Amino acid sequence: MSNIYRILLAACSIALVTAFTGTASGQSKAMLVNSSWQLVAIHAANDSVFVPRKPRDHLLRFRMDNRLQIEADCNQAGATYTQDETRLAITDLVTTRKLCVAPSLFNRFILNLMRTQSIRLEVERLILYTDLETDWMEFEPYVFVPGKDD
Repeated sequence: MSNIYRILLAACSIALVTAFTGTASGQSKAMLVNSSWQLVAIHAANDSVFVPRKPRDHLLRFRMDNRLQIEADCNQAGATYTQDETRLAITDLVTTRKLCVAPSLFNRFILNLMRTQSIRLEVERLILYTDLETDWMEFEPYVFVPGKDD
């Protein structure tokens, strides 16, 4: 790895640690804007846990103006979001509908996003809760590293 990539990786790591040290509800909204998260696991009824083969294939990118850019396995999606303290609503979700290679978490991922009702932002963890107490999704920060994600 060249020195420039090491320096960039170190700078990104420092920025992430600095950005995620606070968890107050007022800070969580500001910290979502311009942040990217990759799926770690989908938790469901009967203690079922679904782990993606490639976490970077299931991304949430929170943009300005309440826009949400989504990578959902082999599909792309977009939505709007509103956040009020610990409440999060994802609306106007549109997605491509390619048939992803099995086993795919596409349907479960998109359905849980559409049913998202609340959020918990921790140090380097984002938890999205659905309208069912048994279903929730866990994310970690995503940082693009040239050469790794190509």
